[in-house]
Amino acid sequence: MQADVAVRRARLAAQRLTDATRLRADPAAIARAVCGIQAQDMRAAQLALRVRSTGLTVAIVDEAIARKRSVVRTWLMRGTLHLVAGEDVRWMLGLLGPFIDRRDETRRRQLELDAALCKRGVAAMRKLLSGGPMTRPQLREQLRARGLPIAATGQAMIHLVAHAAHIGAVCYGPPQGRQSTIVLFEDWVPPSDRPRGDAALAELARRYMSGYGPATTQDFAAWSSLPAAQARGAISAIRGELQEVPSPWGTLWALRGKRLRGKHPTESSAPTVRLLPSWDTYTLGYRSRDSMLDPRHVHRFQAGGLFYQSV
Repeated sequence: MQADVAVRRARLAAQRLTDATRLRADPAAIARAVCGIQAQDMRAAQLALRVRSTGLTVAIVDEAIARKRSVVRTWLMRGTLHLVAGEDVRWMLGLLGPFIDRRDETRRRQLELDAALCKRGVAAMRKLLSGGPMTRPQLREQLRARGLPIAATGQAMIHLVAHAAHIGAVCYGPPQGRQSTIVLFEDWVPPSDRPRGDAALAELARRYMSGYGPATTQDFAAWSSLPAAQARGAISAIRGELQEVPSPWGTLWALRGKRLRGKHPTESSAPTVRLLPSWDTYTLGYRSRDSMLDPRHVHRFQAGGLFYQSV
């Protein structure tokens, strides 16, 4: 089998996009398998879960979020909203939150959200949300009513909420009609054992290679938003678990001896065709999309900050 074809098939299998590797209708299991589903657009996130499963419905996703709390929506990789398994959100946020929050400081200052105002805002949110979930407009109005100078329009409020999420104060909760609500993180997210420090770095690299490999250290850094030194350290920590995979795009890494449902991901010869939603993890999980998209057609897939549906 040609090396480029083998890599593409292995990645499709790792992403649970082949018939042999699709999962049951369990949003948490799917989110865990691919280490998070990008979810700034919930309709796209629902479709991303659906394409990786059999029999999944919107009702099942809503139940997982609102009643079971087996998946949680918050800001993680690349500073974007993701759906992740509830059992994973604490350690992933503990690892990535500080890096993302420091990166966003410049933008907060541009929005006149200095450290003092952010501290006041988070403290006020904790008190307000102790009474239950609130939508972002409701929360913004209550903060303004308490004298916090949060602009009624623009991006200040969403960046303040994101900051609160980065430090583990809040996350998204159950929907209220067509709007999402914000809840207290400690009240909403189930307790779980979690790796910390170097163990968390290694676990994130292991999860990435399981859900996206074969891939490079640079791919992992781009996907995770970790600084280059931490990304290299994470891959080095699991180097003994990895095997080299030759490809037209250089040497890639994959988990050694990985099996999915008893079949090595490069063994299947059946073609895979899937309709992927906007912001799908398969198309956003690598530093370069050259392996999946002819550069001549990038304009059909990406325009500005938007990423369109793809086949």
